[in-house]
Amino acid sequence: MNSITKEEKHMKTSVKWMALAAFTVFTFAAQAQVSLGLRGGYQMANINATKGLDALAPDFKTIDAFSIGAVMEVPLGYGFNFQPELAYSRKGFSIQESTALDLFNIPVPVGVEALSRFDYLEAPLLMKYKFGDGRVNAYIAAGPTFGYALDGQLITRANALVDIKLIDTDIDLNAINYERFEVAGTVAGGLSFYTPFGQLFLDARYNHGFTQVYDIPVVDEKARNKSFGINVGFMVPIGG
Repeated sequence: MNSITKEEKHMKTSVKWMALAAFTVFTFAAQAQVSLGLRGGYQMANINATKGLDALAPDFKTIDAFSIGAVMEVPLGYGFNFQPELAYSRKGFSIQESTALDLFNIPVPVGVEALSRFDYLEAPLLMKYKFGDGRVNAYIAAGPTFGYALDGQLITRANALVDIKLIDTDIDLNAINYERFEVAGTVAGGLSFYTPFGQLFLDARYNHGFTQVYDIPVVDEKARNKSFGINVGFMVPIGG
C-alpha cells in the first residue's frame, strides 16, 4: 500500500478549504441578493526577514507582482458584507548584490539580481464593513486567506550598463521542501462607486503570511510572504 506523501496531504487540505469556501458562497447566494465580479491589480511582494536574515543578506528587495481574481459580495445587514474571493496571485522576492568596476578610470556599476517568483491560487474570505449610504461608500475588510503554491521560477540578471539575463529556470518546490499550503491574513480599505450597471471598487490591501514557507540555507531561518497591493474591480448584482 502506497503511503500518502506530504504533498498529497497539502493538496487534500487545500481542496477541503476551497470546497468549504465554495459551499459557504453558494449557501449565501441562495438566500440573498449577491454581487459577482472580477478584480485585478498591482502588488509589491517580499518576504518577512528576521534578524538572522538581515545580518546575512540585508538587500532583500520587493518585486513587481500582480493578482487577479473573482469576487463575490454577500450583504449580511447593518453595513456588514461577506466577501469571498478566488484569485491567482504572484509572490516572491529578489536579492541584489553590486560592486563597482574601474573601466578607463571610470567607475562602472556591476550588479547581480536573483529574482524568485511563486504563483499561488488563493481564497481570501473577507468580512467587509461599509460606511455611508450614497453612491460612494468607503469600506474596510479583513479576514483569512488560504493559498496553494502552484509553481516557482528563478531569474538571474547581471547589470553592467545594460541588463543581461543569465538564468531563467523553474523551481522544483518539492525538492526544496517549499511549504505549498499557506495561511495568511488580509486587511483592506477602499471605496465603492455605485453605477446603474453595478459597483466599481478600488482598494489597497496588505497580505501577511503566517506560514513558514521556506528554510533559508546556511542561517536556518524561515521565510514568510508579505505583499501590498492596489486593486480595481467591478461587481454586478444577481439573485435575490
